Amino acid sequence: MRYILIILISLGLCYGAYEGYQLRKLTKEQTEYKEALAEMNRINYGLFNMELWKDKAMSVFMNRIDEFNLNPQVYKEIDRELNVYLGKLYVEWISSGALANMLLDEGAKQGKIPPIMGKMIAKSIGDIVKGLKLNQQIPTYSKVLTAEIKKNESMLVGYLQEALKGMLFDATESVIRDARIPIYEKYGHDSLEATNLDLKEKVTSLDTSINSKIKLVYSIVLGLVVLCLLLYGVIGGVSAISLISFASIILLLLGVSMPMIDIDARLNNFTMNIIGTDLSFDEQYLYYQSKSILDVTWTLIEGRGIDLKIVGIMILLFSIVVPFIKLVLSSAFLYNNKIRNSKLAKGIIYHLGKWSMADVFVVAMFMAYIGFYGIITAQLGDIGRNQTGYAVETLNYSKLSPGALFFTTYCILSIITGILIKRWKGKQDEVLGG
Repeated sequence: MRYILIILISLGLCYGAYEGYQLRKLTKEQTEYKEALAEMNRINYGLFNMELWKDKAMSVFMNRIDEFNLNPQVYKEIDRELNVYLGKLYVEWISSGALANMLLDEGAKQGKIPPIMGKMIAKSIGDIVKGLKLNQQIPTYSKVLTAEIKKNESMLVGYLQEALKGMLFDATESVIRDARIPIYEKYGHDSLEATNLDLKEKVTSLDTSINSKIKLVYSIVLGLVVLCLLLYGVIGGVSAISLISFASIILLLLGVSMPMIDIDARLNNFTMNIIGTDLSFDEQYLYYQSKSILDVTWTLIEGRGIDLKIVGIMILLFSIVVPFIKLVLSSAFLYNNKIRNSKLAKGIIYHLGKWSMADVFVVAMFMAYIGFYGIITAQLGDIGRNQTGYAVETLNYSKLSPGALFFTTYCILSIITGILIKRWKGKQDEVLGG
């Protein structure tokens, strides 16, 4: 019966490890989607994008120009100005005979009008003009011209629109290729809207799968650990501690390889009123990062500064390598007399293990989360409470990720394992001493 229980618990932990591996794949896939969403919707492509501002401003101004209508009072002013202009034209060119004389001189030069006839016409031109009474027709001509201007008001709107386009968009400017196109193509789309919709649906779908998988893995591993503690006397101390160490290794691997914290700050909406029209920008990412302990470690090690490399190596050693070695040695310590009597093994289990940064790392992680969450919430709150006439809706999606849960649980199990080994060794010493 004892061996059957040990085999069943071992198989259960192996199944938990397999489900944990599947969980890690799901979280990695979701992180990829989230990073793509953050990259596509960065504030650089929205509020800080001059081309987008131009497009939105163009849309606002075009709508206003489409609604453009000259005030009736303007046409009265036009009619008045045309009266004055036509009156001056009549006096300077027609009633003075200047226009007629210029035409007669040109006709004489070209030989089309005999000089004698030209002089005769020039003498009588003043009486002819007065007989036509053209000055009395000026108000009528003015009204006709004003009516023509009013009739072609739509052409004026077109001229205004063309002038606006010329101001906002230089025809000589080269077309800037959207840097996000490779992301669209990667997911089989050709626009921001379609890619956003697809990725958001995938993230939401994975949320459900990940939450279910976390519950399953956590229930299996912790359930079997509790079972080992309850059956400690039945399956024996050595087997129980070994199985708990195996569970700890599973939790450690999941904890260091899965994201620990999602730092996610966004402007959900930004609206500004320009000449009576709301100019809006949709959800934009201010900052997004989702990293596991391994990700952070490799980032530090690959950094240029020697100080970064040293910190990265220390985290790798004391938060990953040492805890793993300690767990493996702890199990081997139970079975092998040589290891049990080895000063090196005892030093690692009893002394070096105490210098593991696992517990310190967990505290630092929670402090970082609380700090980042508080700072981001405060800063976004200040932006949202602005009194400058524009509307800003901010969101803080920062949260602890599954890696934090598994790593914290590993730290607790590691302490329990150490206590159990110490008690087991004490009993063994008593037996040998007796």
